[in-house]
Amino acid sequence: MNPALVQAEIAQLIQTLSTIGAPLQALLPAAAVLLVALAVVPAWRPFLGPAVAASAFVLLLGEIVLVWFHWRLYDLAVVVSPDTGRIVGRVAVPLWVESEKLYVWALALALMAVLIRRHRQELLPGVTVILAVLMAGAALWGKPFTEPLPSFLGQYLGYLQAMASGDPARMFAAYQGMEGARQFYYNTVYMWVHPPALFFAYATFAISFVATLVMMRERHSAYETTSYRWARLGYLPLTAGMLLGFPWAIIAWQGESWWWSGKVNMSIMMWILYTALLHARLYLRRKGMWRWVAAISILAFLVLLLTYLATYIVPGAHSYM
Repeated sequence: MNPALVQAEIAQLIQTLSTIGAPLQALLPAAAVLLVALAVVPAWRPFLGPAVAASAFVLLLGEIVLVWFHWRLYDLAVVVSPDTGRIVGRVAVPLWVESEKLYVWALALALMAVLIRRHRQELLPGVTVILAVLMAGAALWGKPFTEPLPSFLGQYLGYLQAMASGDPARMFAAYQGMEGARQFYYNTVYMWVHPPALFFAYATFAISFVATLVMMRERHSAYETTSYRWARLGYLPLTAGMLLGFPWAIIAWQGESWWWSGKVNMSIMMWILYTALLHARLYLRRKGMWRWVAAISILAFLVLLLTYLATYIVPGAHSYM
């Protein structure tokens, strides 16, 4: 491996991604503003369905560009042992880490919004507003096309510089860090199953939340049934994703008190609330239970949002602070 050559090729790859993806990234906030306008102005709502479908297409097109970027990055991001000089592996960076988290969530919600059939006319305005927020956040905060994967690239470029330094101690330390990240974070099967399952669940819960708000406005049980169906769809992926997260944490964070992480505890709280929501429906015939079910649904979604934000605002094993 020639560290200087690899670094130059990665720089060129990032430049190409920016050239191709920057127009798409700039389009997302504008599309988000248009979606909100179509959602809140009743006279414009006949155009909302096609606009959501167009947004899903743009997001999918951008995801294809990101898949290409990650594939090329996989070819370049080799890890070489300083002892033998041989390649021990390549880093497979997933499509749902760092700057691409909100983008994946927006894509999942957009595709589900296109597929909504039951109570589509009533649900689509609210779902569209959430989609618009995610799209704007993905473009303005995440910046996946112009500032891709800052943590990974910072670590890997630091590894390349250490390998080029010729200092054995520095080379070995950088190699240990990079190889540990490759084995226990980026390339592990848990990373390729745990986050996608959660983002799928998050998208279904967003639609369930909107259905609950519509139920409160219209005071009709049919919307509660729709809310329940979307929550039920996301509950199993949420549960499976969380269960897969625990053995991963045990392997990756040996010696760390990861169970005190704010993200972990918020996630457990979210799971308990959605479990309570699904079970509360058994008592809907009791007086006042409709209000309790609605309250649990809204609280569960608010905790979901806090669970996501906990990564950025609460110190701990999951923190990006």
